[in-house]
Amino acid sequence: MMRRLRQLARRERGQALAIVLGLLAIGGLTIGVSLNYTATCLKGNQIVQESTKGLYAADAGIEDTLWRLKRALAPATQLSENISQMSVAIETDNRGTFTLYFGQLIYAQPPQVHVDWVDVYGNITDLGGGVYKYTITVTRMPWAGAQQIKIEEVGARIPVGYSYQTGSAASFPGNLSTGAPGITLDAQGAYVLKWDPGSPRPEVSENVSTRTQIFRITGTGSTEGHYACMEGQPESIGKVGQIKGTRYRITAIARRAADNKGTARIRADLMIKADGTISIISWKILR
Repeated sequence: MMRRLRQLARRERGQALAIVLGLLAIGGLTIGVSLNYTATCLKGNQIVQESTKGLYAADAGIEDTLWRLKRALAPATQLSENISQMSVAIETDNRGTFTLYFGQLIYAQPPQVHVDWVDVYGNITDLGGGVYKYTITVTRMPWAGAQQIKIEEVGARIPVGYSYQTGSAASFPGNLSTGAPGITLDAQGAYVLKWDPGSPRPEVSENVSTRTQIFRITGTGSTEGHYACMEGQPESIGKVGQIKGTRYRITAIARRAADNKGTARIRADLMIKADGTISIISWKILR
């Protein structure tokens, strides 16, 4: 029996070394990959953390500029203090006077130099039961002189989640138009209503300085985000909207204070109305 065991032991000589060498080879192949993966994860987490800090810092630059513009203060080109070890540079571009007309930004340039001759305003009245009365009021301003202003088109962007109550414009015989509106859906999911009063074009003049377009809408939720628009003749009137003002483009760039490497960039487009109200048009993270 002992002799058999010794024979078996002699046959197994060298196999342990082969097994150990095999395990070392497998470990050498896998450990390198595992270490590389770990280093990549750590680096990725660091990049994400820096990007997040950069976004917060750049956002602070945008907010600082909005605060200054709302108070008619000159925008800063740099935040006075670092945010999360990030310096923030700010670029503010005054792009001129614009009108938001059915989702389009219309630049107030010649011949559209008398847009202030007409005022247009939209108002919502709660009638109960999820029904609301919407009133568009077009008013000729006193400084328009003897100029008679013809109305080519009138309408409104109604709040998201609301729709036009079919046939409701016909319930108000004093309307500019009692017909059905053209209805489109904008990028934010809000309905845009447009009426063409037809010929002869109704006017706002010294004798009749105010005209209205009244209809009903139905829906639930917030009634914010609506505005009224109209287009008038002569051409110097052009397109008039409830939302008009100076358009700005603000770009905030966050950089690491240690080496000035950029980590985040945010760009905001906005309009500031004469009363100081700010309407954000877009807010983009560029990187």
